[in-house]
Amino acid sequence: MMNTLAKLKEKLREDKVDGFLVTNEINIRYITGFTGSESFLLVTPKHDYLFTDFRYIEQAQQEIPWIRIVERKVSLIETVCGKLKRLHIRKLYVESSHITLNQYNEIKNTVQGIRIVSEQGSIKKFRKRKTKEEIRKIQEAIAIAEKAYHNIKRRIRVGISEKKLADILEFEIRNQGGERSSFEIICAAGSHTSQPHARTTNREIQDKDTLLIDWGAYFQFYNSDLTRVLFIDRMSSKLKEIYQVVLDAQNFAIDCVKPGVMAKDVDSAARNYIEKKGFGKNFGHGLGHGIGLEVHEGPTINRSSKEMLEEGMVFTIEPGIYLPGFGGVRIEDIVLVTQDGCNLLSHLPKDIPEVCI
Repeated sequence: MMNTLAKLKEKLREDKVDGFLVTNEINIRYITGFTGSESFLLVTPKHDYLFTDFRYIEQAQQEIPWIRIVERKVSLIETVCGKLKRLHIRKLYVESSHITLNQYNEIKNTVQGIRIVSEQGSIKKFRKRKTKEEIRKIQEAIAIAEKAYHNIKRRIRVGISEKKLADILEFEIRNQGGERSSFEIICAAGSHTSQPHARTTNREIQDKDTLLIDWGAYFQFYNSDLTRVLFIDRMSSKLKEIYQVVLDAQNFAIDCVKPGVMAKDVDSAARNYIEKKGFGKNFGHGLGHGIGLEVHEGPTINRSSKEMLEEGMVFTIEPGIYLPGFGGVRIEDIVLVTQDGCNLLSHLPKDIPEVCI
């Protein structure tokens, strides 16, 4: 974190910019380690300032004693403007996706002569490559999610509802050490599985149903994201075909992950195979996404991505085939790009004999 702060300060010096106002709470946490909310961070070549309110002053002083803490008495943006004027900031980087129009106008109208420039690529770039500590936390989030899954798998039976199963899984994530699920859990049964992001309902699982579960655990601010499909009693020949195509497509994609490979080529490895098997129109989403402090972050793994894979990147690989009104299959795992390839960080069974219950 301190290393990221040093890199940002060096960038300011190189670009001849007076300050960088960070307003994205997650980026503030990434840069500084501050775990509170309701704060802005101003980075300058010399000093750094965290603006927050009374509730977080003591916490901030304990967590980030190397940063100057400014308690707001008016709004955050008014407090920031006062500091910008006192520091004679003339050129300011901002995160355009995380600053409101009102906040932008407040700075523009209050700090005379200031030039505001959008700059959010640097922090995004830093976050794409995970440190050893970040990887450890993601691995723990995966382990928690996998233990929770093992515990609910044996409770799956005909008559239990999608919602009940999701509720039990949420409890198990917390029971295994997770702070919560990473996102709203998806439990979809039968033809409901044809919707990639189906909303969990009170529909009861029936004999010979397909069951798709998409879930993740949140641990020390880091996330996991996994998907498995199970079959109650047996799978039809059509579903067996679809499942094997998705599994093979995922394996082809994983096999081509290594530094220097374009992200779109990883997507193509899976997509081209699915198209070859006649299901191209039924795979309409990207192959994967980075995961870390957010469930969806860089790198983006899809057909239009211009990113190149680098050692330390962590992302999902999740091909799927969805047949409206019939059902669908998605298999999702998490990989880490290594020096000469990749490591599969998730390890739940997914071969056909192991997914029939």
